[in-house]
Amino acid sequence: MKARGAYRTVDLPAAMQADQRWTKKYLPTIMLWAGSYEDIWVIPDDVLLHHAQLIFDAVYKDLNIVLVHNGVVHSLTAQRISEWRSNFGSTAIVIVMDFMTRNPDCPPSNMATSLVHNWAFLYENPGSPSPLTAYRSPFILQLLGMAHLNAIKGYVEVPSFDMHELVTSRMSRVLALSAVAVSSI
Repeated sequence: MKARGAYRTVDLPAAMQADQRWTKKYLPTIMLWAGSYEDIWVIPDDVLLHHAQLIFDAVYKDLNIVLVHNGVVHSLTAQRISEWRSNFGSTAIVIVMDFMTRNPDCPPSNMATSLVHNWAFLYENPGSPSPLTAYRSPFILQLLGMAHLNAIKGYVEVPSFDMHELVTSRMSRVLALSAVAVSSI
């Protein structure tokens, strides 16, 4: 076994590298599950290992591999979740910077102040916030699409998960993560 952060994708078993299921199926399903977990920032290792095994079994039905704590799959899964979370912040920076450069008529500091006042950046129309349009702002929708929806594209059905609930009802945590990412800039 290597140190947790030392594993790379090339360390995966050869059978897992033969096709693109790791990146095209396994990781999207992991990100979908992680985005619905009660605390996106703190996923205990035993919880991650259990759910990683369930997802692994759904993606790699032809392999009979038991995932182990701090093994290659567990470690790479934890690394990829960390990278996924970090991507929200860096993507938010790009989105906000792009918005600022497209609006040269208003100094960036003034625009930023007005957008964060009363959380205006969360609303479809920041100049006229309405609870009915919360989380419909271009910032949030673009961030959600780029950082999360792209990451979960290709997820697979996991028999022991309520996939419909994960995809529809459990997005509130990812929306909150998006809001925090934009507000922290």
